[in-house]
Amino acid sequence: MKIECYDTCSLLLNVNNLFSEDKEDGIILIPSICLEELENIKTSSTKDPDIKASARQILKKLDNHYNDYKIWLYEEEMSKELLEHGFTLSNDLKIIACALDAKNYFPDDDFVFITNDLLCKHIALMFLNNVEAIGVEEDDYDGYKEVYLDTDDMANFYSTIDNNVFNLLVNEYLLVYDSETLKCVDRLRWNGNGYKHLNYDNFRSRFFGPVGPMKDDCYQQLVADSLTNNKITMIKGPAGSGKTYLSLGFLMYKLEKGDIDKIIVFCNTIATKHSAKLGFYPGTRDEKLLDSQIGNLLISKFGSRMIVEKMIEEERLVLLPLSDIRGYDTSGMKAGIYISEAQNMDIDLMKLTLQRIGEDSICIIDGDCKTQVDDAHFAGINNGMKRASQVFRGEDIYGEITLKNIHRSKIALIAEKM
Repeated sequence: MKIECYDTCSLLLNVNNLFSEDKEDGIILIPSICLEELENIKTSSTKDPDIKASARQILKKLDNHYNDYKIWLYEEEMSKELLEHGFTLSNDLKIIACALDAKNYFPDDDFVFITNDLLCKHIALMFLNNVEAIGVEEDDYDGYKEVYLDTDDMANFYSTIDNNVFNLLVNEYLLVYDSETLKCVDRLRWNGNGYKHLNYDNFRSRFFGPVGPMKDDCYQQLVADSLTNNKITMIKGPAGSGKTYLSLGFLMYKLEKGDIDKIIVFCNTIATKHSAKLGFYPGTRDEKLLDSQIGNLLISKFGSRMIVEKMIEEERLVLLPLSDIRGYDTSGMKAGIYISEAQNMDIDLMKLTLQRIGEDSICIIDGDCKTQVDDAHFAGINNGMKRASQVFRGEDIYGEITLKNIHRSKIALIAEKM
């Protein structure tokens, strides 16, 4: 008999197929933690209405099919084995613990744990043999390829440099390493007709001074080239890798140069995952945004709240929450669009956002869709940042780079291992 155990994300995504007539006979298991999460989503005052609607829909379906599934009650003892491996107790870990306990209860059956979260999948695979990540495809596109060549290979490559021997997409980069020294010796971009060497300078503005790649970081060099040569650039990477540093440095450079007239920050103010929510903020829309995470980001980069407020007052900086974006059009504004924390957007919201951008504007998308997604509704197949990458890669106006090196501090570098 097949036993299917679901996590919360997979329930929300699989609501229409969970009890379909053509579904294979078996037992559906739902950890009790999932019901708690669904109820919290349904009643939350801070969740997106679409997310809340999905939670209500699945809870109603569970009520209508009460005899077609079993609830697996979580008990603290179930997490003991997982905690012994050094994991931090979270709802995801409790769900995996329920699945592991259920698997031990049904040792001879065809047991499968179903999730929509890659991190949850990888942890579960340490303890369970059969794990399915519905709607989640491993996507290893970083916007560049790295190749290690010896002397002969390098000679052959440069003798046929107009041939796309590494099968790059348009505007995809190539990092060439010496196979003996392991040093990066060249950085190239495929433009559809041949490889081009990087073309960028440091972004110099009166406000930030020179902004450019730190410590000869070859990945940041790719970002600088893409920002210089493309209409839209997606920058991915962990906290402290320089996404915001390069993005705002470039936009201020363009603003002072007169290439753009204003910077528009599109922001989706989602509370950080597993954090307490502070509720209502008093004040105007801008005051509320400056009290949120996007305000913290801008104030930390510009140096003070007063500077940010002055730029807003002068209309050189516009903060636009995505809740107000429908009907917005940047055509004629000659704007630099900055989409921050873009991992917290689903496909529909990302599509709507990008459709607001006029021909005379440029756009930077930054985020970390691998480790910093703060809401289950934006994970896996629903993630707008991932989908935008899949749609835009290979277009002649688009570049994408995944940053790998953390420069913020030694503490930040060590913390990445947690």
